[in-house]
Amino acid sequence: MATLRQLRESHHLTQEGLAVAADVSPSTVYHIEAGKVRPRPSIVRRLARALAVVPAEIDVDAPLAVPHVVSSEPLVTESVTDVPE
Repeated sequence: MATLRQLRESHHLTQEGLAVAADVSPSTVYHIEAGKVRPRPSIVRRLARALAVVPAEIDVDAPLAVPHVVSSEPLVTESVTDVPE
């Protein structure tokens, strides 16, 4: 089993080239490769057909990327010993 990126690169395709061949959007390919989404089975079948592999060869079960959370809270930089009693 290989990641979508590994398979795409082994076929010398760009994300856009794979997207065209699989009839999906380039952003779909990007988001799958980045681990931001898990594709529906129908999308995996399209990608597999475009890459001439069986769907089971595409590893799409990688953990999703952890979203970046921005907090408005200030970063606490002082240590416990700096806090007055």
